[in-house]
Amino acid sequence: MKIIEAMKKLKVILKRLQDNTQQIAAYSSILSTEKPAFGSEEEQRRKVKALVQANNDLLGEYLTLKQQIEATNLKITVEIGGKKWTISELLVIKRVLAQYMVNTYNAMTTASAEQRMKAGFGKTAEGSSPLALRMFEEKDRLDGISKWQDIYSNIDSRLEVVNAMTDLVD
Repeated sequence: MKIIEAMKKLKVILKRLQDNTQQIAAYSSILSTEKPAFGSEEEQRRKVKALVQANNDLLGEYLTLKQQIEATNLKITVEIGGKKWTISELLVIKRVLAQYMVNTYNAMTTASAEQRMKAGFGKTAEGSSPLALRMFEEKDRLDGISKWQDIYSNIDSRLEVVNAMTDLVD
């Protein structure tokens, strides 16, 4: 089974769990004056019990598939930006870390020094204002932002292909 098939199957399992739960809620009790939906009270009890068992089985199937997907994500590598990453790493980069890295490079400014200068700090003995000096190279800042934006932008398309072509790890 391919990764993409397993991911879709997880969604199907969740839908089946939800549908079964709704049926359990509908059939798990009746009024003493009602006729059971499944012919007899005993048959309705069996149906509810079967639905509960089905959800237990679906839970096990979901966890097994999820575990296989996670094992695959830890094992399979994908090259993006000239570096090899595991699928797991790429997912974390996409969800969280890419934005932190873009913010890291965006933080490289003279804003802090300019705020202190506006507040009157650092005046020389002659009363002249100091200059805000960069403690970074602008090229490095721009290259860093570009690198992490490119990685972020390329993850989805690369993983779509990988997920469609890669078999789950057993």
